[in-house]
Amino acid sequence: MRRSNLISVLATALILALLLAPLALEGFPTFRHGRPSGAVPPEEVNRELAYLIWEDRFPDMVAQATLVVLAATACISAIRLWRGGG
Repeated sequence: MRRSNLISVLATALILALLLAPLALEGFPTFRHGRPSGAVPPEEVNRELAYLIWEDRFPDMVAQATLVVLAATACISAIRLWRGGG
């Protein structure tokens, strides 16, 4: 392994260790903000779940349309590069 690769690997490992050190030392803050609320009756969950999933679809549709346009653009660019056109 070349020296520059070794330095970058060591730097990445050091940064990762520094980022994970608080979790290793203090533990994962699962219930720091309190205990979860009690169980909810299944009938109430079933009624509210439909509104949660289907109530506000506009941001989802915009995100999906954006991803479709980006995917088409990437495919067209890849085909142009493959054919040798610029």
